[in-house]
Amino acid sequence: MQMRIRLSARPRLCVELLLCLCALRVERAAAAPYGVCSHLAWGEFAGRDKTFALCRVAGIDTIRCDFPWDGLEKPKGMWNFSRTDAIVADAKAAGVAILPILDYDHPDHPKPYLDAEPWSEYVWRVANRYAADCPVFEVWNEPDHPSRKDTTNPTNYFAILKSASDAIRAAAPGRRVALAGLCGVPVPYIEELYRLGAGQCFDIMNIHAYSVPDAPEGRLDQMLEKLRSVMAKYGDEGKPVWITEIGWPTNGQAPEDDPRRTKWAYGPGVDEALAAVYLSRELGIAFAEDVGMFMPYELRDREFDRYGREAHFGLCRNNFTPKPALAAYAAFTAMRPAGSMQKSDRMWRDGDFFFPQWRRPDNADALREGNPLGADAGMLWTTGGTETRMLRFSTGLVRFFDHLGAEVWPERRDGGWAVEITDKPLFFVGGELCRLEGNSR
Repeated sequence: MQMRIRLSARPRLCVELLLCLCALRVERAAAAPYGVCSHLAWGEFAGRDKTFALCRVAGIDTIRCDFPWDGLEKPKGMWNFSRTDAIVADAKAAGVAILPILDYDHPDHPKPYLDAEPWSEYVWRVANRYAADCPVFEVWNEPDHPSRKDTTNPTNYFAILKSASDAIRAAAPGRRVALAGLCGVPVPYIEELYRLGAGQCFDIMNIHAYSVPDAPEGRLDQMLEKLRSVMAKYGDEGKPVWITEIGWPTNGQAPEDDPRRTKWAYGPGVDEALAAVYLSRELGIAFAEDVGMFMPYELRDREFDRYGREAHFGLCRNNFTPKPALAAYAAFTAMRPAGSMQKSDRMWRDGDFFFPQWRRPDNADALREGNPLGADAGMLWTTGGTETRMLRFSTGLVRFFDHLGAEVWPERRDGGWAVEITDKPLFFVGGELCRLEGNSR
């Protein structure tokens, strides 16, 4: 069964599509759980106005970026906040929040875990200066990454975290502390942090949940469930879990004679269409697993290397041309706006089929072509091959949209809908999915 798609089949890789999705939005009363990473304090500073504008169109309310110590204290004892002041002020004017990453060591203070006073001063200055506009401060980035050397020892990172946490709470009472984004779920590292007392030093658990090069199913969900288990073991299950890096690179394959080809950083990327599909599925899984914030890495490709994965994780190209992933993100934030509540009492997966559901806030019942979309919503997809299934909902007013936001019209049959379920997520809005019946062919 072939669904009819009203929009043109040509690729929808343009800001016009994002503007159409923006029409689905309403004023958000709750803080949105949607963010993105951007190197605003580094090479992307000059394009920050375009960055903020694109984020707002796509439903992204928070940008995570470094507030690097060695960029703020230069030379030693001389502080210059002009760049971060501009970032915070311009973001505020655009209605976008900033999540500052407090990192790394300083040429004149190379071991902050041994000499806490200079590090604490830097943290205190940043937190005190931006307390009014930044509700959360993240302490360090990927301390367990092999390239970090000193902080791969959890004792050293704990010392950094403890002094930073004390400084933030002294400078900005009421502001929250996010643990550094950890590489996946390094259980021994996390357990050692808890044994050292780190649970008292942060308010938000924070991981980087890449599944590259594998599909997210069976990776992201298991990663999050394992993390919850570790947190519960140490009595910390009540804290929110954030994902502050996740995503898919779209780099080309390095030539066979390129010696870098054997390294993970130069492995093949996925094509842009598949990156959008995977991102949509990651979003569905993450919120089914009760993630509090989702931040893809990153907004723009940096394009410093043709074949390096690191240079091609963007939702758009370096010149701000959107990839399909940006449209997929915008579609998800429109279908599941801020204030939506996941239906955690509902089963959301069954074998190869996935069908998380949520309830949109009352003020999200925005009109589309003069008709309300409705409060009950969800999405469904399969990893087991295309199959037509009969779907039955709590109402007869359900509408369907593909993972890029285009409306689709499955066949209405016997009080339900005969829907072709594929690996590309399909949104439903306006009713609760009550039954997913067997193959209708």
